[in-house]
Amino acid sequence: MKLRRNQVCPIHHSLSCCGREVILQKLGRRQLGIQRIDDPHHLRGFRELRSNAEMRKLLNKKIVSQMKKCAICEVEFTDCSDVVPDHINPRGMGGAWRDDHPENIQAVHWWCNGETGSSRI
Repeated sequence: MKLRRNQVCPIHHSLSCCGREVILQKLGRRQLGIQRIDDPHHLRGFRELRSNAEMRKLLNKKIVSQMKKCAICEVEFTDCSDVVPDHINPRGMGGAWRDDHPENIQAVHWWCNGETGSSRI
């Protein structure tokens, strides 16, 4: 019997056996949670990278801690789809390529984030 590309082998319980190629797309997406990367040039000595789910959780906490107001314009949020995370120390201002530490993230409107670009307030 010929196995389909996304069918699990009943013998080996694997997607990449019996002459099939390894499916790289599915293997690359399994990085969940928070990754800590050592960076000697950073003030803390490390950077944090968060998955999309962890960033959503952090953004929800930031919305509550900011009393449901944008950190830039101080206007209250009306729709969840308008809220995006903003890096306080952006890459263009000497920050790390990506540092998702809670001290470096704030909740803002997407249009406020676009207006500021890579500048500090």
